[in-house]
Amino acid sequence: MSHTHRQYISQINGSPETIFDLIANMPNYRRWLPGSRAFAGITQVTPYPVRLGTTYLDVGPVGERPGRVTEFDRPRHIGFHHTMFVTKGPLTAHINARIRYTFEPVEGGTFVTRRLDVAVHIPGLLKIADRLVVSAIHKENARLLPDLKRYIEAQPSSA
Repeated sequence: MSHTHRQYISQINGSPETIFDLIANMPNYRRWLPGSRAFAGITQVTPYPVRLGTTYLDVGPVGERPGRVTEFDRPRHIGFHHTMFVTKGPLTAHINARIRYTFEPVEGGTFVTRRLDVAVHIPGLLKIADRLVVSAIHKENARLLPDLKRYIEAQPSSA
């Protein structure tokens, strides 16, 4: 089993409330987050509006990731936990991910940190694919804050 811990950081010219609300508004991620090889949208958000305990289904071309909101303290932080079972040809993988955003007000905007903790379990001889799977997960996560920053800073008076 592979474990990875990554942190993605950005200073965004917007208020913590604005940024938190965009992250918490999961059914509308497509407004600011383009689709990718891993992400097509988030559905089945219950209950909505999002709060602690809300469940959701993060869907994409590779599969579905059922999840739950595990932390909710507007506008300071929000956390998520989701899992994914991948079968692609001979590859079978179980992915367990925890994501935590923190929002710190700074002069001119908000310091946003996205912490990702992922465990990837690939049984059998294909364990060597762990690094490829972790690399794909990192690539997908690395695009989120720049896309969020672009969207927020393009809006009139986002601070």
